[in-house]
Amino acid sequence: MKAGWATKPLGEVIQINPPKREVQGRLRPDQPVSFVPMEDLGELQRRFAPQRDRPLADVYGSYTYFAENDVLLAKITPCFENGKLGISRGLESGVGFGSSEFMVLRCPQLLTPEYLFYFLSRKEFREIGRGRMTGAVGHKRIPPDYVRSINIPLPPLEEQRRIVAILDEAFEGLDRARANAEANLASTQDVFDAYLTQVFTDPPAEWEAATLGAKCHRITVGHVGPMANRYVQRGIPFLRSQNVRPFRIDLSDVKFIDDAFMGELRKSELRPGDVAIVRTGYPGTAAVIPDDLPLANCADLVIARPGPGLSPHFLAMLLNSSFGKSHVAHVSVGAAQQHFNVGAAKASVFPLPTRPTQERLAERAAEIREQTESLEKSIRQKIADISALRQSLLQKAFAGELT
Repeated sequence: MKAGWATKPLGEVIQINPPKREVQGRLRPDQPVSFVPMEDLGELQRRFAPQRDRPLADVYGSYTYFAENDVLLAKITPCFENGKLGISRGLESGVGFGSSEFMVLRCPQLLTPEYLFYFLSRKEFREIGRGRMTGAVGHKRIPPDYVRSINIPLPPLEEQRRIVAILDEAFEGLDRARANAEANLASTQDVFDAYLTQVFTDPPAEWEAATLGAKCHRITVGHVGPMANRYVQRGIPFLRSQNVRPFRIDLSDVKFIDDAFMGELRKSELRPGDVAIVRTGYPGTAAVIPDDLPLANCADLVIARPGPGLSPHFLAMLLNSSFGKSHVAHVSVGAAQQHFNVGAAKASVFPLPTRPTQERLAERAAEIREQTESLEKSIRQKIADISALRQSLLQKAFAGELT
């Protein structure tokens, strides 16, 4: 802490949730005021623009009141942990109402709203707050007493403004760098999609139009039925739709079954070289069962076992392409939730080159995907570094180390 700076609990220098009676007698019931739902508040974004107005009488009873220059802080999970907060500016009639999940913080004489915003933007504030939340799972909230108890360094107002100006300039540059990195990330992902699109757009005339049913030894569905009390701590991997990602099997959240139950589920057994296809949720998403997963079973997946004329990796490439996704969406059934069922899979007609050409195209796709994933990893690390630098600057600012 810099010498000469005071430190006080936030509760001593701010007002939390000022009373809405402040507007009584000042505004007419039919007078428009700004209305701000939770989705209009950004994440670690100081500025937000109110998008709509409503008559005072419509919002006075059920919504949270705030005024010009108040700081809005989302108090409910996961909005709090995600850093939803901002400073209310440009309000219609100088008044706003919004989500009942806002906590409103008003800065009197010792604190500027911008300085408070940056103080609340620190990762430390959110991490400690997560542990202080109360309420039922999914509806946990930070209590006002947590905010009141946090100690805040209080340099003179002029020093607060200087710190804010330094952070504004630094974060403007970081925001530009992050935006550029995110644009590069999107472009990188587009490269692989463009290759897949190129392969399946206007295929050569010599490609054969064939049904998957004709090109596979078998197409069946994974186990459909209750699984209560059937999972074990260790055993045979039992894949669900969340374990099937485009081109890869994700075992980070895999379940297991024992040998006895496996014996009952031979129909849904998975072998290396099978193609696991998501049936519901993100229908058509496909991955090849790898050689290092010699024994597995599954629930509610379409299982395709290609014959000699169909490369498993080419089939996964086909289904994960824009062409394949469009086809799956067209043939899926169901109103509330779309299903890519076994019948639709067997009847699906796709253009197929010879097996050697399939393997060559799939190998090229794997090379491009490896290159793009490597570049994506590098860009994601850069984005993480930008976030870390932002937090480092905030830490220095409130330790009095910014020069």
